[in-house]
Amino acid sequence: MADDPSEEEEKRRQSPPPVEFVRPSETQGPAPPRDQPPAAWVPRPEDYQVPPGWAGPAARPVGPSNLPKIAAVFLLLSGILGMAGAIINAVSLPSVSDYANFTNSSPEVLAVSQICGLISIWSQALAILGGVMAWQRMNWKLTLVCAIFALFTLGYFLVDASLVGLVGLILTVLARRYFAT
Repeated sequence: MADDPSEEEEKRRQSPPPVEFVRPSETQGPAPPRDQPPAAWVPRPEDYQVPPGWAGPAARPVGPSNLPKIAAVFLLLSGILGMAGAIINAVSLPSVSDYANFTNSSPEVLAVSQICGLISIWSQALAILGGVMAWQRMNWKLTLVCAIFALFTLGYFLVDASLVGLVGLILTVLARRYFAT
């Protein structure tokens, strides 16, 4: 019959498997030779490291640098100058007759200036956020985006906060390798 196992197969089933683990009552056999690892030898992790030539961009430099903190100061200063200019412009309102003449003569200019003011307010907030992140050396990409938005801040003299933001942007680009991510 095909279903009955032969004596040889029965003997294989009854024999214990090869010893893989040592019982507490047994002693360990001789160690495998060092020059030839056994078949089930687990290689060391160092054997599977990426070759140095395949490494990506240069790692973070060993020595500390103040470049990200200087960029942070310029970005924070850009946001603060923009806020100061917005507060001064909000407090020094034109007279009623000046405002009426301004709105009657060129309503498009008024709309554009209000839109630019709104963009400037958002840019001031992003410039401050970028300054805080640059100070902590957290996320270079987001800091770079915030530094780009710092170019759109309007200060009291219109371009003073933008120029400070430009310096902060340049320093942020130069300090890329000193950021954690």
